[in-house]
Amino acid sequence: MVLFRWLWRLVKLAIWLAIIVVLIPVVGLGYGFLTTGSPDATPLPGLADGAPPKALAAKVRAEIPGYQRPEESTYLTYPEWAIVYAAREYAGYVHDNQPSGFPYWSYIGRFWQDYAAVIRASSAYPFNFQNHQMLAVIGTSHTIEHAIQWAYENTVGRVTELAAGRRTAADTYQAKVAADYAAFLDQVPWYEFPYAEKRAGLFAVEPAAGDGSVRPGERKLAFGLADTIKQGYADLIKSALAATADPAFLDIHVWATGPVGEAIRNEPDTALERDLGADGAVFVTKRYQVFTEMIPRLIDKGVSFVEIGGNDVIMVTVLSADAIAVPEGARQLFAYRLPADPDRRRTGMVVAVRRLHTVLPALAKAGARLEHVYDY
Repeated sequence: MVLFRWLWRLVKLAIWLAIIVVLIPVVGLGYGFLTTGSPDATPLPGLADGAPPKALAAKVRAEIPGYQRPEESTYLTYPEWAIVYAAREYAGYVHDNQPSGFPYWSYIGRFWQDYAAVIRASSAYPFNFQNHQMLAVIGTSHTIEHAIQWAYENTVGRVTELAAGRRTAADTYQAKVAADYAAFLDQVPWYEFPYAEKRAGLFAVEPAAGDGSVRPGERKLAFGLADTIKQGYADLIKSALAATADPAFLDIHVWATGPVGEAIRNEPDTALERDLGADGAVFVTKRYQVFTEMIPRLIDKGVSFVEIGGNDVIMVTVLSADAIAVPEGARQLFAYRLPADPDRRRTGMVVAVRRLHTVLPALAKAGARLEHVYDY
């Protein structure tokens, strides 16, 4: 009878946990929609400027595998990057501060606000079930992880922080790991991060004079356990992906005009695919952050863009100290101050691909720094 009661309690606990997990994206998106407004729906200036000949565009799509990417993905990839930015901003915060003061709940709310914003922005496109399923899963994981870390750092973490009275060698090591993780995410999925290696490094940290034993021991126990769980989860994800998922598209095809061949000559992992004469050229390069960093270099060399991933619009974000005027050829989607660094402001906008070569320099001139171009 006692065993039956314990089993029933475990079943009820599992049911409640499942209900909570299911409710997280429902409540999260409800919060996101209630706290964000509808985006500007005015026609995007410059969208039809310099459109390629229809017959040539059809030929390019037919002859280059993977050339055409789903345009709605430029919006739906943004919440994934919002998690990268949360990691980046956490790393920046703990470089000088204790993790107990990080605004974990603000970043939970920010993810769901960002997700709601891109749902609105992509509402005219067909519903991309695979993308939305993935965003609901990673948003739930992001919420749970940040809520747990907030609870731990503001109870046990606060006690050991006060006991130490200073940042210890273990704190410094974990701040470096946070920076390594944020940089890693720029180009590689989180589940490839070497958690076990970082755990071994943490265990090898020797306390500095005056660190005491309480805070270093607690940091090693807490983060060592977290790294063990994350490494196990990452290994499961990698195994599941290897067995069931198609390889990710790591390349992006770009149709551009100007001195394309000369401009891309020294760019790594970049090759000319088609010389289209007076209509420009198509080249292929790597996606993600390396592509973002390449675009201003190409613009400086006189390159302009016809299509990226076969599409006419693309989303970008920039960072600035103050509000910025949106240049001709772009439309603002959202703007907000960073929760962990209120002196900086993130602005998201949709840009006509054929105006990128004028929009990005105008933003730079206005004092904004290009953060990312969301390449489908």
